[in-house]
Amino acid sequence: MNNIADNLSRFFEQHLPLVQQMQLRVESYDGKTLILSAPLAPNVNDKLTAFGGSLYNVAVMSCWGMAFLKTQEHSIVCNQVVTRANIVYNSPVKGTIRAICHAPEDDVVESFIQRFQQRGKARLDLKSTISCGGKTAVEFEGQYAILSG
Repeated sequence: MNNIADNLSRFFEQHLPLVQQMQLRVESYDGKTLILSAPLAPNVNDKLTAFGGSLYNVAVMSCWGMAFLKTQEHSIVCNQVVTRANIVYNSPVKGTIRAICHAPEDDVVESFIQRFQQRGKARLDLKSTISCGGKTAVEFEGQYAILSG
């Protein structure tokens, strides 16, 4: 993992107790794809599958993490929030929860950064998926805002 991804892990550890309880961790980040994972055991429901709230949290945090990493890569210090979220649960998750968020195209990220630099605020739409058994179990779409400090 690289230094910027380490910043995300530290942020999670220092500011988000729920993430710690879920045992959510940054599995990998290569500049284009962020993968967060959490074991099933602390996130299990009464059906012995992943709890819907845990699935939501891992999905929302993978996109939140992508926005965070892109601001870090551009040395931007800001407040960041999710402003809109939609999730579809297609099937149960019976093992490790792995949310995958792919970065938008470079021109979309650059436009996001430029808007922030010009206006002190900007929004970015992101998506993530959670798979199980070779199928997409969860589809998440969110909008994230960054605001001057």
